[in-house]
Amino acid sequence: MDSLSVTLLFSLGIFFTFLEIILYSFFIIWFGLAFLVVAIIEFFFPLPSIWVQLSLVVVIAVILFLIFYNPLKSFVNKSQNFSNDFIKQHGKGIIKNNMLSYQGSYFKVVDSDISALDGAEVEVIKIDKNNAWIKNE
Repeated sequence: MDSLSVTLLFSLGIFFTFLEIILYSFFIIWFGLAFLVVAIIEFFFPLPSIWVQLSLVVVIAVILFLIFYNPLKSFVNKSQNFSNDFIKQHGKGIIKNNMLSYQGSYFKVVDSDISALDGAEVEVIKIDKNNAWIKNE
């Protein structure tokens, strides 16, 4: 069987690369890059058949996967590490209805008895999840 043309191999490489961008599976990219490499090889050194080309694509894809998967996966996961800790840990809050009103949210005070402090301004020492630690002034 005849071999695939350089244009077709290059087109398949581009197609698989763009398919990876759409699907984000992190596996198709290796086949896209392998098709591009085989297209370059085919351009300079013509391969005898389609089976040699496809075998070379599979071998190159597996090698690229083994070499680059873990470093790229850790890079992608590290760059998407967002912190949703938007509340400042220290500041001033007001006791309302036996809760601490601080930065537009209500927190349960865990370290003090606040039943007599309704309407009083207190200093916030620490916020953790839905709990607050305060210092009376």
